[in-house]
Amino acid sequence: MTNDLITAHNVNKTFRDGDNQVTVLKHVNLEVKHGEVMAIVGSSGSGKSTLLHILAGLDVPSSGEVYFEDAEITQLTGSQKAQLRNQNIGFVYQFHHLLPEFDALENVAMPLRISGETESIATERAQLLLERVGLSERMHHRPAQLSGGERQRVAIARAFANKPKLVVADEPTGNLDGQTAESVFELILEMNKEFGTAFIIVTHDMALAERIGSVYRLHDGCLTAVDTI
Repeated sequence: MTNDLITAHNVNKTFRDGDNQVTVLKHVNLEVKHGEVMAIVGSSGSGKSTLLHILAGLDVPSSGEVYFEDAEITQLTGSQKAQLRNQNIGFVYQFHHLLPEFDALENVAMPLRISGETESIATERAQLLLERVGLSERMHHRPAQLSGGERQRVAIARAFANKPKLVVADEPTGNLDGQTAESVFELILEMNKEFGTAFIIVTHDMALAERIGSVYRLHDGCLTAVDTI
């Protein structure tokens, strides 16, 4: 097996808008290595989130192939994709998507419970992750009782619940002020180094993106590498 975690071959995505067809992705080719941190930048509406969803198996391309290691995601059934995501892929969004009726500990433990872990094991790992992201004193607070930065830290901890090989992050700092965004971004880089987890980060913030080794720009449906040196 090669060191490629995600491989996209000639991916195209077209949506129908009434009588018209809108092409969002055109012949996209991409390789993501194990442990790599990659940024995808582009203007609003350029198709960044669509590409991210296809790479993570949440959406399907109109044509082309996407592989997660040796598995061709585009050929998996819905239940097989769900299992692959639960076991291998964590998600962080611009808006945290935490369950409001559960506290931070319960939110982080949720993916583990879904995957069949016992309550004691799920709770123990959730506690360790919340301590790692600096929220040991906030475990029993619900999302409404947390700041925006704290909610994103909970979301990052939740993304790591099942020890994923990949975390996809869609504008993870887009809803935060500058200082808070910086701290969340630094946490992402720390988690990458500590756990060796690959990250694909969609962002409009070029200043943050340029601090990442691999940067790609999506424009007019085409994905091209960006020279950040």
